[in-house]
Amino acid sequence: MGTPMAGLPGPQGPTPPTSAEISGASRIKWGALLGVLGLVLAVAGVMVVLLDVGLGIANVSNSGYVSILNTIFAAVLIIVAGVFVALLSFVLYTAGFASLRSADGRFRVPMVLCILGLVGLLLIGVFVIFYASAIHTAIACPSSDTTCQNNATSLPTAVVPLAYLGAILGFIGLIGTILGLFRFGSRYSSSVTKVGAILYIIPFVAILAPILVFIGAHQVHKRLRELAMVSPMTLAPPPAS
Repeated sequence: MGTPMAGLPGPQGPTPPTSAEISGASRIKWGALLGVLGLVLAVAGVMVVLLDVGLGIANVSNSGYVSILNTIFAAVLIIVAGVFVALLSFVLYTAGFASLRSADGRFRVPMVLCILGLVGLLLIGVFVIFYASAIHTAIACPSSDTTCQNNATSLPTAVVPLAYLGAILGFIGLIGTILGLFRFGSRYSSSVTKVGAILYIIPFVAILAPILVFIGAHQVHKRLRELAMVSPMTLAPPPAS
């Protein structure tokens, strides 16, 4: 069982939020903002590949081949940046749930699932780095030298499973994030956050999820800080684990 929800009436007035709750709300807010940036970078990288490769696929000359590979390499770097930012977003979500579990034990499971998701994102990052390295090597191959191209872009057998394992763990982490954000919205009466949490599982509109979570978490964080300032009591320390 967790402590009473901050802001609920108690024997001596509203229950003041703990410093851990304020910190948790702040981390979730900034985690959502990084989530927006990570999604934008990832989508931008994919769009660059689809547009440039789609338009230039008929150009099979050596210069056209090198141009396409350079574009793919640049797009992969953008996606790597997006994965890195998403990793930071997961880190902040996890840290936020870790802070909130001192006030409400229901955040412990989302925290653990998010940790697994972090491992998955790291594995995906390793795979993407290997793939980017292979593309960079292939750029030096002439368009007519298919043997060189195949050797350059052939990934080690042990690397490919990293993508699958990373995707599975990443999905588990996503479930943990959705669960944690929904419980965050429920605990602090933030319908916007709960809607954002649900949108994470819907393709295409998922890019709206971190935006709504950011708005909701910002409102909760502001409310908790205001409650802490007007409360006649000092911030209560987090209960001992």
